[in-house]
Amino acid sequence: MPSDRSEAGRRSAPRLLARYIDPAWRQRSKGDADLKRDLEGVLGQYLEQGRIDLATMGDTLIIACRDRGSAMELRFLEREIRKILSAGGQTEIKKVRTMLSRERQDPIARESTAVQRSIPAAARSSLEMAAAGIDDLRLANALRRLAQAGAGH
Repeated sequence: MPSDRSEAGRRSAPRLLARYIDPAWRQRSKGDADLKRDLEGVLGQYLEQGRIDLATMGDTLIIACRDRGSAMELRFLEREIRKILSAGGQTEIKKVRTMLSRERQDPIARESTAVQRSIPAAARSSLEMAAAGIDDLRLANALRRLAQAGAGH
């Protein structure tokens, strides 16, 4: 008696994505999730705000901070972080290294377009008049340059 599932039907059924991922990478991903879970109490606000990234390299947890303030704060917490990881069963991590990461360019800023800027004629006239009444030559020249630049060439 033929089965309800034909051979062709079984081949076209979707396979679990995990079958295509190298087991070593799956284990690393699980480890990263465990790290974040274990350190949620200490690093939760930093992770949520995108102020830090976590990575492991051998026996070292690397905390890459996007700002100096976070890096300084977290350097004081390195000992506490090691204790938390040890208590959470992550005994393979022996060291914690906090570093300042390079700034990533904001994708929105990259796509911004140049804005046409101009100063209305009345405002340019006011700048010229103000420059005429100022004794400080540098300030007067700066006001004149502003008035000229705002002409919207």
